[in-house]
This record gives sequence, C-alpha cells and structure tokens, in this order.
Amino acid sequence: MSDRQLFGRVKKVMFDSGSYKATYSSEGEQGLEIRFEVPFDDDSKPNESKVEIYNLSDDSVARIKRGILCTVQAGYRGDVGVIASGVVSRALTRSEGVNKITTVYVLEGEDYSRIKVTTKTADPAEKYTSGAKKGQSKTQKMQISFKANTKADVIIKKLVSVLGIKLASAPKLVRNKIYKKGYVVTGLILNNLEEVVRDCGSIIYYRRGRLVIRPLKDGFDERFTLQESTGLLGSPEPFENDDSKGYTMKCLLQHRITTASVIDVKSKTANGRYRTRKGKHVASGNDFYTEIEVV
Repeated sequence: MSDRQLFGRVKKVMFDSGSYKATYSSEGEQGLEIRFEVPFDDDSKPNESKVEIYNLSDDSVARIKRGILCTVQAGYRGDVGVIASGVVSRALTRSEGVNKITTVYVLEGEDYSRIKVTTKTADPAEKYTSGAKKGQSKTQKMQISFKANTKADVIIKKLVSVLGIKLASAPKLVRNKIYKKGYVVTGLILNNLEEVVRDCGSIIYYRRGRLVIRPLKDGFDERFTLQESTGLLGSPEPFENDDSKGYTMKCLLQHRITTASVIDVKSKTANGRYRTRKGKHVASGNDFYTEIEVV
C-alpha cells in the first residue's frame, strides 16, 4: 500500500446549471471536507448518492438547487475518476457545532420510470370507415403498437427514442426475439422496455449515470487486478443465494470499479476473474473505501 493511496486522497464535486459552474475539492490549503456514499447496482432504477460538503459560502449554497447537474470524482493524486454523475434531487443545509454542512442528494442519470404513453407518443387515432361517423377519428388508444413479426431491436430502438434515453453504447442482445403476434406498449414505457430486453436475454442498468443494455454476464474489462498491493482490505467473503454465488470484498476506494466492472482478484479466498454486481464508494472521516459484490 503506497503513501499515495494513504495520504494522496482526492475528492471533487462539480455542479453545472448552465449559468453556474463550480468545482469543490478536498485538495490544497483551501480544500473542503467532502464526504459521500455512492451506491451502484445492475437494475434499471437510478441510485441516489449522498454527498456532504462542509462550510460552503452562503452564495454557493443558494446556487445548489434541484435539477442541476452534479458529478463526483474520487481517487488519488494522478489517478482520479468519475464515480457518480446525475442531477441534484434535493439539497439541505444544517449546522453542526462550528460546521455548516450541505447535504446534496444526486440521482444517477435520469429517472424514466414514471413516463407513460401519452397522446403525443401513442398510435394515431383510427378513423371510422363507415356509417354516420365515417372519416371521423375514434377515441385514441394510449398505446404504441408493433405489427406481427417485429424484431425486438426495432421495439427497443423506438422505446429508447420515445423515452429520450441516451444509451452509453449500442444495445447488445443475447438474441433478437421476433414477436410473431406483434407487441403493444401501454402504461409505463420503461416497464415494457425492460420486458423486451429481458426477452432477449439481456438487462438494462445504469453505469456511471448512463443506461446500458447488455447481457447479464457481459461486463466491462477494467484491466485491473485487485490484491493486497493494489488496495484489497482483508479476505473476500463467499456468499450464495437462490440465483447466484460469489464474494463480497472491500478495498481502498477504487474509481475504476462500478456496475459490471470485470476485475481480476488475487487473495487467500478468491482468485480469478469476476463481474461486479453491486457495491458502494464511501468517504467519511478517515474512511475511503469501495465495497463490492462480485459473481
């Protein structure tokens, strides 16, 4: 374990509202006390990170508002990376002794879970073809329909566009299912998107603030080996549940590790290549670590 890992810790929080841009850092004589807990996992619900910044000016506090962009970086001098990126969901300031602590909650990426089919996104209303109302529009159905024998990638592309999602990369599917009877989207659009993605053997999840569609077992090779000399703390603990088994482990904070990170592990109990399923980055007082579950 190097002195850089022990004493060269770096924490940065950046805000951007368009008209207001600011970076707060823990470095230097004017560095601020910054604490955070940044969770990550492989489901489609955005995680909420908690960031605490000590003793900001009144002007700075007033500018940190719901809806502005926030990025959190952490690491060590010469090796810093993004661990969270999203929008501020709320910001609260309290006094604690001589300190003024501003707690900022950051929602990872954007939350698409409440978007429903509307008149703008639904199929056009059908028209009467006979009778007194011939040529007039029927009541519009709140649905997006796809004809028989539509492939899943066509449906995914359409729903991603309707939701306004900017994927981190092109979707990767285990199989491109054909819906022989067609497919109808109603209600919450993301629920339908998740269903189609699952039908194709893949999952949809957030990774550093961006949504990804990939097979569950596929990961992102970080080209990183976690062992005692690179920050592994203690020995990995095995776990097993109904659908998976693997290890839980803790290391000095490592920004490279996040959802779907593929890492090599060398230890007394776990040795091999593993995919990160979930975890969290934590900075609080003297604590500066990453805790993960790998399979």
